[in-house]
Order: sequence, then C-alpha cells, then structure tokens
Amino acid sequence: MEEENFDEAITFNLSNIIDYKSNDIVVKNIVIRNTVIIQYQLFDFGKVQVYKKSPFLRFIYIVEGKAEVVINNNSTFLQKGDSILIPGNEESSIEANQPFKMLCTTIKKE
Repeated sequence: MEEENFDEAITFNLSNIIDYKSNDIVVKNIVIRNTVIIQYQLFDFGKVQVYKKSPFLRFIYIVEGKAEVVINNNSTFLQKGDSILIPGNEESSIEANQPFKMLCTTIKKE
C-alpha cells in the first residue's frame, strides 16, 4: 500500500491534491496506522470496488456526487454529506453511477 505523505498538525485541502482519472478509481492515503487507514477516493462513472467479506469495519463519507453502496445485496444510495458504516465480515461493494468523491476510514481490530 502506498505510504501516506501528509504531516500531522498541518492544514491540507484534499480537493487540490488529486483529480478524477478517466475510467479509474483514484486513491490517496491520508493515514496508515496499525489499527486505522484513512483514504480519499475518487470514482469515475461506472467504476465498482468490491470487498469480499473484509474483517474490518469501514466508515464511508460522500464528499461530492452520489454513490451506491451494496451490503449483502441490499443497495443504499448516498449523496454529498451522507455516511454509512459497512460492517466487517459482510460482502459489500461501492459503485459509481456518476463520478463521486469519498472518505473511507477502515478500522482494524488489534
């Protein structure tokens, strides 16, 4: 996994750091620690990220656009400002029916 390159206690603006890439998912690592990973992710239209029963809890926050989150075949549509917790050990996916940006915090058990 790419290392983080953000300094603690220093202000930064994610919208100025990365841009969408055509037909891709762009991921920028913000924090990588033993028990937590925080990533800024940009999804282009049509892109899907599948999690196959990850043991980790994920907190998703939609920064811009709209996303579809599927947990155990149940769809939830999120828009700017919405959040959802994806439980560990559940099949899930995140789908881009339009381009969107999100913060993803993965919480690992010690």
